[in-house]
Amino acid sequence: MRGGRSTAMANGSLSASPAPQETVRHILRELDKLDPPTARYLAALAFVLSRVADADHEICEAEVRRIEAILGEEGRLPCEQTMLVAEIAKHRLELADCWVQYRESRDLRPLLDDERRARLLRCLYAVAEADGKLAPEEIGEIRQIATELGFAGPELPTLQPATT
Repeated sequence: MRGGRSTAMANGSLSASPAPQETVRHILRELDKLDPPTARYLAALAFVLSRVADADHEICEAEVRRIEAILGEEGRLPCEQTMLVAEIAKHRLELADCWVQYRESRDLRPLLDDERRARLLRCLYAVAEADGKLAPEEIGEIRQIATELGFAGPELPTLQPATT
């Protein structure tokens, strides 16, 4: 041993950093420390953001990064956790039927006051616009989610994309 490192480590056969599985386990343990209402809110938020990103049947890297940024802001989570939450939401979306999609946004509704609902709509638009284009399918999905969140008739036409 020289300087606390074994010859095997010096030759590159052992890594000084933890295995990817251990990194994921560590992140999961940190997420488990969230209080249940916060965890539920972030899971539902990630899910509805992913619904918009996938409305045009393609979730691009820019949309994923925007989802991660929103989760980081809303949940005050570190980058590694936002990445994992966003990835889990994408996979849940692949498995979800229409009922699950509706339930997720419906479950968000009581957690949000009017200001937070409006902010969520701006976030939905921000995800849709992340790739530089606002597809009609994304607008339709945003309107569907808005209805599920309790926005009604006269409010729907006033929905505007996020301003930068």
